[in-house]
Amino acid sequence: MRETLRYLLGLAGPSGFGSSVTAEQVSQDIYSPNPRNLTAIITGSSFTSLSSKICMIIDHFVWFECCLTTGATSGIGAETARVLAKRGLRLVIPARDLKRAAEVKAWIQEETPDAEILLMEMDLSSFASIQRFCSVFLSLRLPLNILINNAGKYCKKLQFTKDKFEMTFATNYLGHYLLTENLLERMIETSERTGTEGRIINVSSVIHTWVKRKRFKFSDMLNPEEYNGTVAYAQSKLANILHAKEIARRLRERNAKLTINALHPGIVKTGIIRDHKGLITDSMFFLAARLLKSTPQGAATTCYVALSPQLVGVSGKYFADCNESSCSNLANNEIAAQILWRKSHSLVLNHVLQMKKET
Repeated sequence: MRETLRYLLGLAGPSGFGSSVTAEQVSQDIYSPNPRNLTAIITGSSFTSLSSKICMIIDHFVWFECCLTTGATSGIGAETARVLAKRGLRLVIPARDLKRAAEVKAWIQEETPDAEILLMEMDLSSFASIQRFCSVFLSLRLPLNILINNAGKYCKKLQFTKDKFEMTFATNYLGHYLLTENLLERMIETSERTGTEGRIINVSSVIHTWVKRKRFKFSDMLNPEEYNGTVAYAQSKLANILHAKEIARRLRERNAKLTINALHPGIVKTGIIRDHKGLITDSMFFLAARLLKSTPQGAATTCYVALSPQLVGVSGKYFADCNESSCSNLANNEIAAQILWRKSHSLVLNHVLQMKKET
């Protein structure tokens, strides 16, 4: 109840920030003395076509079906990119739709003309596409300080990727798993050479708390017998947190100067569906509008975790409203995190090896 009240009033937590703060406000101070030396990769739902309708009940509040369709110059991914570019970081934007990404780039450079933004093609639902992107990026010999695994997808009906995995889980989790694995050594190398801490950010969701242990089975998530879009989305977001927990553990064992954290950005005002007025009263729409965040507010926690000097050395944590927060018991389960990593590693490794044999 206390957290709910703090959220509604926008009260600051221990970090000095709260739910009403914007991405620009939290990024005034940056952990690196020279942001222009930092390179960040941001995967983003704003750079691909994402149409999501999620009905959630969170903290006793009803969140009506929200259309999370994001345009080329809207959404958390684009706002995060805009703010990071404004702070001087070099951006690499991997996108399935390069035309849409080019519009984002032009939009950012209207405000920050000298922003260095590199657009590259990548489809997170395709292992082959991720492999190609990583190969090209690594060949550029650019440093890599920050990786923001932001992209998300929701499928109302069961769909499969070209690799024959369920689309939501493959895009939101497996794609980011493979991307992170491919870029991890470059990030460690960059941090060792520059002395500047590297950071990986997994954008998750509070909806991960919906997942029960009996529903979190790797084989079922890859190829579900019974499909529910919201459950699949929640499972993928739980996997994002477990991924962060396990990678954090492994990085600590290596004493690497690289952290990884997960976060819930909040539910953003990206067009409440008003076609349901026959079912939902105007007063309830009014209440929902007060509970949802603006896009600049929605990008705040991502920018905070990516840039804040308060979080130097902090790893394996979960954040919401720019403060460390609690996640579900299952998300905190170290054994579950290790099992998920091992199964993911085996699956991805075998699939990549098979692709190499076929080429």
